Amino acid sequence: MHFDIAIIGYGPVGAVAANIFGASGYNIVVIEPNKEIWDVPRAVALDGQTQRIFQSMSLISDVERTPIDGLRFINKYGKEIVYVDFSDNPQPNGYYETVGFSQPKLEKILRSRNSQYTNINLHLGASVTKLKPSPDINHLTLINHDTGKSENISSNYVLACDGANSFVRQNLDIKSYDYKCDQDWIVVDYEIDKKYPILADPMHICDYQRPITVAHIAGQHIRWEFKFNKEDDVNHIEKHSSIRSMMKKHAWRLNPDIDINTGRILRASKYTFHGVVADTFKLNNCFLVGDSAHQMPPFLGQGLCQGIKDVYNLHWKLDGVMRGNFHKKILDTYSTERISIVKSVTETAIKHGGIIGTQNKYIAFVRDTLLTIARIFPKLLSFFDFYHPWQINKGLVDRSLYPNKINGIVIPQPNLNIKVNNMSFDQFIGYKFCLIIFNQNEEKFNNIKALDSSKIFKNNILLISNDSPFNKDSNFVKWRNDNNISAVIIRPDRHVYGCCDDKSLVTKVDRLNKKLIGEIR
Repeated sequence: MHFDIAIIGYGPVGAVAANIFGASGYNIVVIEPNKEIWDVPRAVALDGQTQRIFQSMSLISDVERTPIDGLRFINKYGKEIVYVDFSDNPQPNGYYETVGFSQPKLEKILRSRNSQYTNINLHLGASVTKLKPSPDINHLTLINHDTGKSENISSNYVLACDGANSFVRQNLDIKSYDYKCDQDWIVVDYEIDKKYPILADPMHICDYQRPITVAHIAGQHIRWEFKFNKEDDVNHIEKHSSIRSMMKKHAWRLNPDIDINTGRILRASKYTFHGVVADTFKLNNCFLVGDSAHQMPPFLGQGLCQGIKDVYNLHWKLDGVMRGNFHKKILDTYSTERISIVKSVTETAIKHGGIIGTQNKYIAFVRDTLLTIARIFPKLLSFFDFYHPWQINKGLVDRSLYPNKINGIVIPQPNLNIKVNNMSFDQFIGYKFCLIIFNQNEEKFNNIKALDSSKIFKNNILLISNDSPFNKDSNFVKWRNDNNISAVIIRPDRHVYGCCDDKSLVTKVDRLNKKLIGEIR
């Protein structure tokens, strides 16, 4: 059989890919060795941009989330060094910038939604044994693990969502850059007895002899991470009795009345945290997505988030090519853009991990001293900022015609309670290229709409005037004013392609439009 798209792997990233491409009407096959969802939490955090992607999928209200309001740093003696308050932080995407969630529940939601699409063909309990890529048609051989029978299929495109040990990446002989930042940690998922309400914010226990992180994820689920020391015996330390013993010293912070012998330990396993990024995310019509393309330390909670952003970046480009709206060259920008961002994320996560997990007592002393001083001078905590714009610097973004520091950054979304025509901002501007004009008169707006180059937007040209309800969001107005924006082109994935000021506005918009046309057609 022939398919438009073959998705290899049906974890959360593969399930998001199936949902987004399935909703676009493509004939999809999904190949996954495991028949059931792995009912153990792995990823535990979502950022604002990822939640915004779920909003675009009409999925956000189904995902149970626990806002993270702050972060505590505790010294080795059990005393609080400093508390970082996130509760009043801006929400540029319309959501808390860090929330906890249950990955198994998310996967169930995605699979349930995908079951509604008759154009998604699931091959669960099957693996790809051969892949012959080409610039046109990809040929795949599958084996059914129950019957042992092989099947040959083909697809126009392949999305490798098959994890860190990706068969596709290895088959394509794509090499990776290794940051050589490997760290061993014991990852523990602990479900507290329901009679104990969870009262604690996430915390870092800054004990250089054994750094520990603790975070409330969702419901009664707590994620503990203990640094693994060279002298530790993995067979001993993974035992539940050892885990409860290590938790005992700090468990009271979750609830003073807690009995550490109660509750369930869902898992306790040694993991090696890596920093690895593939040299390219694209070869012919095959694309690496999620962990097949990159692995990063978990200290920013960005692993799954970046995989979902991979899908979101690739979808609108591939959709445009398959519908004949864009030239195929646009697909090369997927690898360029995502590698640039993922490297930045990985490097930032490594730095955070070095600060949190250092076992050098002198570095730990300096860190604790700076954190103590940060009580008086909070700006010293800027390196622990959990909002990052993750700007696109290379790819489909204007960096030369009218450069602006916000080009390549995701446009802020005004407060979700503010609606125009009963639509929030993202729904109002649509999920396609959009040209937004700010605070201009009707004549100038109509002159811009009449430009021949403006036809690329297919009438998705919007005027946000001074009296627009969206201007009730002061952060949205500040963003626009601080960057002197009178017109902005928004990509389907919410990233700013380019913008310009008020001077010679019509001429500048025309030039920017023409530059965009040259890059996508």
